[in-house]
Amino acid sequence: MKKALYFFIFLLVYTLFSCEKPDLSSLPSMKIYDDKNGNKSFEPLSIAKSPTSDGYIVLSAFDGWRIQLMKIDNDGECEWNMELPNKYINASPELIIIQNEVYIVCMDQIGLFTRLLKIDELNKAVIEVSSFESILYPVYAHYTGQHLMILNCPLSWQAMGVHQVSSTLDTTDQQAYLNINTNVDDYILKHAMHTGKRWPIFIKATPDQQNYIVNGFYNYSFSTVFLGSDLSFQGVYNGPGFGVGISALLPFGTGDFAVARQLNQNVFYNSKAPLMPTNIAMASSIEAQGNAELDTESPTLIKNLTIKGEVYRAFLSSTRSQQLLLSLYDQNGELKGTKYIGKSVPIKACDMIQTPYSELLILAQVRIMGSYNRISTIKLSKSNLEDLLEDVN
Repeated sequence: MKKALYFFIFLLVYTLFSCEKPDLSSLPSMKIYDDKNGNKSFEPLSIAKSPTSDGYIVLSAFDGWRIQLMKIDNDGECEWNMELPNKYINASPELIIIQNEVYIVCMDQIGLFTRLLKIDELNKAVIEVSSFESILYPVYAHYTGQHLMILNCPLSWQAMGVHQVSSTLDTTDQQAYLNINTNVDDYILKHAMHTGKRWPIFIKATPDQQNYIVNGFYNYSFSTVFLGSDLSFQGVYNGPGFGVGISALLPFGTGDFAVARQLNQNVFYNSKAPLMPTNIAMASSIEAQGNAELDTESPTLIKNLTIKGEVYRAFLSSTRSQQLLLSLYDQNGELKGTKYIGKSVPIKACDMIQTPYSELLILAQVRIMGSYNRISTIKLSKSNLEDLLEDVN
């Protein structure tokens, strides 16, 4: 259905329709995946290294909350793609890898309950693994290395559910609910159907697995809630009502978190924030450095990135000028390098991973000719990343 458009074709199109030529050095290597029908809008969600073969699996939404899978090779060329049947909708925006198998958590179109699907790469298909009929309207899923965790927000419930799935992947071991105390159905519907604001909903675990961090709706606000390993409430960093407080977070250990937060239409970074799980505070109280050029309506990504044997904390955000800004911090929280990516074409960061070849592979959404949202991958080579650090030093 799709084919990768080579970057020189992309440049040719934008040379013809733009007064300003794109900067070749700003996009080290880019692929755009075309829709032959030309009338679908895609929202890239997640990219993961295939655990059983070369290449990568890409999860996307299209036509609202329908689901598409694509396999690309190590060079970014499309090997195959497939649209999942209509009965599977509303995919969690994270591919799940458990014991060398890749899974998708999604919703049943009729029953609105949660389904767990396994990707069969060989046969280019998905296999139903289990259904969780008590978990209605799933909004996020994450594997902590020990447990598959699912967040849900059933319509009219005024609560978010947190569910720990058993090791057999067919039942739940424990669950808890965070009271919202007001109706957020409109927010959830537009989020799930990709027709409005996409909220930075997620769940993560601290490295010692002693705390879960839930970013979602809670107590008349969009907040970051800390739970114990038994899912008991520990503390919270409240957002400003139904404005976003913390928009991205990566835990490293006790009192050591990389955090992006928002306030007054600005994005703030703290690569080494001393958050405490038992605190009850406002997210705006977290000390952080603001950057007015970053777009609050686009995701901020935070991942570990290894360069020359050193681990850096990588922040990736979209700017108001529709570029990407990559910022690298060392383990002491010091900024060590920045790079702007993209020019002349609107780009939004969706996910990123480091390849086995020490490259950075970014999954992005690009807008073609001002109207068509397409899936794209951008690759920064090992030398690109090393040069980024050397430019600062």
